[in-house]
Amino acid sequence: MCQSGLLTEMSWNGSCRLVQYFENLTVEEMKKFKLFLSDSLPRGLMENADRTDLAMLMVDHYGQQEAWDVAVNIWEKMGLTQVWKEARAEDPLIYAAETLKQGEQGLLKSKDALPESGNKMKYRRRMKEKFQLLRDRNSRPGEHANLHHRFTRLLLLQEYRHREQKEHELLASGWQHAEIMKQRGQFLVVTALFDPDEKTGVCPQTVVLQGPAGIGKTTLARKVMLDWAEGNLFQDRFHYVFYISCREMNQLVKREISLADLIANDWPGSQVPMTEIMSCPEQLLFIIDGLDELKFPCDEHRYDLCKDWKRRWPVHVLLSSLLRKSMLPEASLLITTRLTALGKFNSVLETPRHVEILGFSEEERKEYFCRFFRDEDLAQRAFSLIEDNEILFTMCFVPLVTWIVCTCLKQQMERGQGLSQVSQTASALYMCYLSNLFTPGERICSNHTLRGLCQLAAEGIWGRKILFDEEDLRRHGLEIADVSAFLDMYIFQKDDGCENCYSFIHLSFQEFFAAVFYALWGEKVGSKSPVAAHAKVKDILEKCRETGSSSVTLIVHFLFGFLRAETARKLEELFSCQMSQDIKLELLQWVHSEIERCQKFSLPGQLLELMSFLYETQDEGFLAMAMHHIQDITLNIRTKMQFLILAFCLKYGHEVCRIRLAIKLRRFHLSPFTWRELFSVISRNQNLRELDLSSSHLGDSSMIILCSELKHPDCTLQKLRLDDCHLTAACCQDLSYALGSNHQLKNLNLSVNSLGDDGMKLLCEALGNQDCSIQELRMFWCHLTDTCCKDLSSTLIQNQNLLHLDLAANVLKDDGVKLLCEALKHPYCQLQILVLWKCHLTSVSCEYLSCALISNQSLTLLDLSGNNLGDYGIKLLCEALGNQYCSVNSLMLRSCGLTASCCQDLSTALKRNRSVTHLNLADNALGNHGVTLLCDALGYPDCHLQELKLQGCCFSEACCWDLSLALKSNQNLTHLNLGGNSLGNDGVKHLCEAFRDPCCRLQEIKLWRSCFTVEGFHHLFAVLKSNHNLTHLNIAGNTMGDDEVKLLCEALKHPNCNLQKLTISRWQLSDQAQRMLDDIRESHPHLTIESSN
Repeated sequence: MCQSGLLTEMSWNGSCRLVQYFENLTVEEMKKFKLFLSDSLPRGLMENADRTDLAMLMVDHYGQQEAWDVAVNIWEKMGLTQVWKEARAEDPLIYAAETLKQGEQGLLKSKDALPESGNKMKYRRRMKEKFQLLRDRNSRPGEHANLHHRFTRLLLLQEYRHREQKEHELLASGWQHAEIMKQRGQFLVVTALFDPDEKTGVCPQTVVLQGPAGIGKTTLARKVMLDWAEGNLFQDRFHYVFYISCREMNQLVKREISLADLIANDWPGSQVPMTEIMSCPEQLLFIIDGLDELKFPCDEHRYDLCKDWKRRWPVHVLLSSLLRKSMLPEASLLITTRLTALGKFNSVLETPRHVEILGFSEEERKEYFCRFFRDEDLAQRAFSLIEDNEILFTMCFVPLVTWIVCTCLKQQMERGQGLSQVSQTASALYMCYLSNLFTPGERICSNHTLRGLCQLAAEGIWGRKILFDEEDLRRHGLEIADVSAFLDMYIFQKDDGCENCYSFIHLSFQEFFAAVFYALWGEKVGSKSPVAAHAKVKDILEKCRETGSSSVTLIVHFLFGFLRAETARKLEELFSCQMSQDIKLELLQWVHSEIERCQKFSLPGQLLELMSFLYETQDEGFLAMAMHHIQDITLNIRTKMQFLILAFCLKYGHEVCRIRLAIKLRRFHLSPFTWRELFSVISRNQNLRELDLSSSHLGDSSMIILCSELKHPDCTLQKLRLDDCHLTAACCQDLSYALGSNHQLKNLNLSVNSLGDDGMKLLCEALGNQDCSIQELRMFWCHLTDTCCKDLSSTLIQNQNLLHLDLAANVLKDDGVKLLCEALKHPYCQLQILVLWKCHLTSVSCEYLSCALISNQSLTLLDLSGNNLGDYGIKLLCEALGNQYCSVNSLMLRSCGLTASCCQDLSTALKRNRSVTHLNLADNALGNHGVTLLCDALGYPDCHLQELKLQGCCFSEACCWDLSLALKSNQNLTHLNLGGNSLGNDGVKHLCEAFRDPCCRLQEIKLWRSCFTVEGFHHLFAVLKSNHNLTHLNIAGNTMGDDEVKLLCEALKHPNCNLQKLTISRWQLSDQAQRMLDDIRESHPHLTIESSN
C-alpha cells in the first residue's frame, strides 16, 4: 500500500476530530488550552467559544492539518500524555511515516501479520466504542458522559481484611473509611495490579478488586477495559482482554454456552479468530465484574468442571471452571466483588491477590466535584459547603454518595433554593434528593404505585434480591407504565444487561424505599401480601439485632431518621400518607432493650451503632429518653463521624457516670468547636464521675478546651485519665490553672506523655496548693529526671491530700530519690503509695529510703521493681523493715538483681515486722537456698505475710519440702505464686501435702510452667477435692493430655471443690479435652476457665 493510499483510507474531518478530543477535557484543561492559543488567535473570539466553536476557529485559522498539529503540540506541553499519545497515533501523516519505517517484519511488509493486527485493532476499536461512554444517572435520555471525563482515581489497598461482623457496606465505607485507610497495607496503582509479589516474586494470575456497594468497582473495571482498548494499559502483558458481566450471566442461567460464545458476543463481526486468541492463553485477561451478584452458585461445582473452551456447558459450570482455573489455567482473572461475598468465593479462587477499593482520597473528592459540575466556580462553591459539613465530607469517600451529594447541591442551586435541606444525616440527604425530583403540587404517580414500589423494595431486602423482573412488579400491583415515572427520575432503572429486568439505581435506594414501607404501610398490609411475613417494624428490628445482619442496618438508620420532624413532614407530603406515632414508641423500646444488652455483655461496637441510629433522629426529646438508662460508655473512636455522633448523643446522656474513650484520628483535624462539643459533657452532666481518654490523640490544643471545662463550677469529675494522649509541657500551664480551681478531681493519670521537668514544675504550682484535691497522681514514663524532684518534694510536704504518686519509668536516679526522701521524712507528708519502678536506682537510694521509712508513718506501699538494688541495697532496706515503726505493708522488689545472699536479711525483717503483708520477689535468682531461708520467716508465728510472689526465682523441688512445712504452719498466706520454677512432680507432691492441710488458708495458687506431668496433676487434683479455700488455680504451661483433663473434670465436679477461676493452656488440648471442659463450664456457671501460655 502506498503512502497516499493510506492517507486516503484514513481521511478525516479536522474540526469534528478536534471536537471529539475537546469533549474529553475538563473546564480547567480547556482554559489552559485557550491560554496556549492566545498568541495566535484573538482572545475575544476564544473567550466565549464552546468546544465546537473553538474547533471551527482553529480549522478556519490554520487549516485542518496544521490545526491538528497545533492541538497535539499543546496537549504535549500541558502534560496530557494520554491525550497526546492517542492523538499522535491517530495523526495520518505521523502514522504513515512511522509505519513505513518499520522493517520487513513490520505492519506494511508482512502479509502474515496483517490479519492478527487487524483483528486486534478491530476488537480494540469495538471495546473503545462500548466502554468509553457511560450513562449518567441524572442525564437526559440519549445523553452519556465520557468515562475519561467522569472517572476519578480511587485508592487501592493490597490487603485481605477479615471482618466477622460487617456494617452495611455503603454506610460503613462512608463513616468508617478513615479507619480502613489507617490500617497497614500497600497502596497500589492500577498498572501494578499484576506486578510480581514483593516477597515471592511471583506474578498473580487472579486479582480480586473488593469493596462495598457504590465504591466504584464496576466503573474501575470498565476503565481498565477502556484503557487497554486505547493502548494505555497492560499492553505488554495481555494481547486480549474480555469483559464478563455477572448480571448478564444471570440471564443465561438456563442455557448452555461455550467460552467462544461469550467472546463472540462482543466481537466486531461474525468471524471470531478463536485459534489466534487461544494460541497464547497466558496473554489473556478475563474481567469478571460483580461476582457477588450471581444468582447461581459457583462454589459448589468442584468436580463437575470443564476444560474445553469450544464445548457448550451450563453457565455455572463454565464460570466455575474459569474461576477454578480448570479452563485456561494460564489465563489471568480480574474479579470485582463486594466484601461480604468474599467468604463465599474465596475457597474457589487459586492464590488470589486481594486489592480493596477504598474510594476517594480527600484530594480526589475535590477533583470529582470539578468533573461533575464542569464549572470551576460552581464546583468550588459546592465543595466548600461539603468541606465545612464534616459529616457529608467524610461520607463522600464513597463515589456513589459523592454523586448523590453533588446531585442534591446542583438541584438546589439550579432552583435557586437554600442548601439547608442537605442536612447532616443520611436519611435527610436521601429525602432531599427525592424531594427535588418531584414538582411541588404535582402527583407523578398514584399512591398505590408508590406503595407497590416500597413493598417491592422490602421484599427484595428479605430475599436478598436487587434485580426484579416483570412478574415481581406485577406481584406488587405494578405495571411497566406505572413505574415509568421512576424510570424517568432515575431512582429506578431498566437493567442494560438483563432483558426485562429492573433495579433501583443503588442498593441504598432500595433500602430507603423499604424503610418507607415500614414507616408508612408495614402495619397495614393484609395476610395475602407478598411481604406479610415480614411486614412489621419489629421484624426489621429483630433482624437488625442478629449477628451479621448488616443487610438491614441502613433501613433501621432511615427509620430513625424519619422521626426527625422535618424529614417526617417531607415523607408524609411526598407519599401522601401519615406515619404512625406507634413507631416512635416501638423504636424507643427497642433502643432501651439493645442498650441494656450492650451494657450487660460489653458490646461497644453495637453501642456506637445504636448511637448512630439516635443521631439520625436529631430529636432532643427522643435522645434524652433513649440515653436515660446509659451509665457507662466504653468506645473506640476512629473516625470523625463516630466522634460527632458520640459528642451529639452525650449531650443527652444525663445519667452517664463513666466514659472511657480511645480517640485516634491521626488523619483528621478536629476544630476547637468540635472538641468543645465533646468536652462540654464535663460541665453539663452532673453525674459524670470518671473520664478516661487514655491512648487518645488529643494534643496540647484540645487540652486547652478540656481544661476550660475542668475549671467550670459545675464540673463534678473525680477521675481523669490522660495517659498516652500525645501531650507536652505546653499544656501543663492550662492544666495547672484547672487543678487550682477544681476541688472535685481526685485522680489524675498523665502517664506516657512527654511532659518533662518543665511540665512537672508547672503542675507542681497547682499540686503544691493545699486546696488542690488530687489524691492520686500517675506520671509513668513522662520523661522526668532528678531536676523535677525538688519541686515534687515541696509538693509532697505542702499538699496533704496527695496519697498516691507513680513516677515509674522516669530517670530519677539516686539524686532524685534523695530529694523525695526529704519529703517522706517530713511530718506533713501523707503519701501512702510510692511507685519507683525502673527509675535507674542503685543501692545508694536504699540508704535514703531506709531512713525515710523509719520516720514516715503513712507510706504503706513501696514499689522498687526494675532497679538494680542488689543484695546490699536490700540489706539497707531491711534495717528499716525490721523497725517496729515502719508502716510499709506492700513491698515490690521484682527484678532487682537479688540472690540468696539477701534472703537472711529479708527473713529476719519479716520475723520482726508484722506490717508487711505483700512481698514480691519475682524474677530474682534466689535459688533453693534463698527460698529455704525465707521459709524460716514464713513459718514463724508472727509472720503476717498474705501474698508471696516467687515466680521465676530459679529454685527446684529441693526446697519444696521446707516450703511445705512453712505453709502448714502459716495461717495468714492466701496468695502464692511459684510459677516459672522447675518444681517437677516431687516438688508438687511436697507442696500438695501442705495444700491439703486443714490449716492451709491459700485461696490462689499459681504453678504455671512448673515442669510437672501426670503424677503432679494427680496430686493437685486431689487438693481440689479437699481444700475448701482454694478459688484460683493457675497450671498453664504444663502439658495435659485427655486423661489429665478427665481427672481435672472429676475434681471440678466434686462437692468440696470451690474453684472459681482455672487458668490452663487450652490451645494445647485435643478437641475431646476441649469438649469436656466446655461441658464443665456449662454445668458450673460460677467457674471461669481462662487460657494462657
